[in-house]
Amino acid sequence: MNITNITENMYGTSIETIIHDYAFMELKKTFPNEFADEESHGKFLQKFEAFKNKVALAFEKDPEGTMKKYQQLRASPKPTPESMNEMAYQKPNFERVWDQVKHNAFVNSMGLEKWIEVANTGKDSKISKPSLDNVLDYDPMVKAKDKLMRSHVDMPIILKTPMGDYHLLSGNSVLKGIMNIHGNAKVWYIDASQETANEM
Repeated sequence: MNITNITENMYGTSIETIIHDYAFMELKKTFPNEFADEESHGKFLQKFEAFKNKVALAFEKDPEGTMKKYQQLRASPKPTPESMNEMAYQKPNFERVWDQVKHNAFVNSMGLEKWIEVANTGKDSKISKPSLDNVLDYDPMVKAKDKLMRSHVDMPIILKTPMGDYHLLSGNSVLKGIMNIHGNAKVWYIDASQETANEM
């Protein structure tokens, strides 16, 4: 069966449009943040043009089989902007960040071993720009980390102390960069408000 007839009968559109749509959706799965910045978008477009050629060849070799794959792709759940953004986050390595977080007097009083134990009780949590007004040690004037969506980044760490204060222990430039792009971010939140000197 002619591929042009298949597409026009099913969708009332041209094979060129189908190829464009197929290539975009397929590439989007592995390149979810193509609009994060101008450089990322440029690279996405380069890959997109090359990928369209591959899709076109696939339709030439096996039009019905490729159309079936296209239908499955269209029917699959579409990732939300939130889920795509969250793909860039990962849990911090608490031992590796020790040299940075120990500058906080409360954390330093724990020592490395206790710090790792307490840090592992934390959880990922969303924070918005207004909430940062309550977080000590966050410097909004710091230079934002760029190209954040091109690789995984450690979640910034926020700690609540027994005094009830919130402290940003690591990831200031990362947090600033994410806030600039999205207006909210995921952080590793540690509630150490119940820790006491006796327990340490």
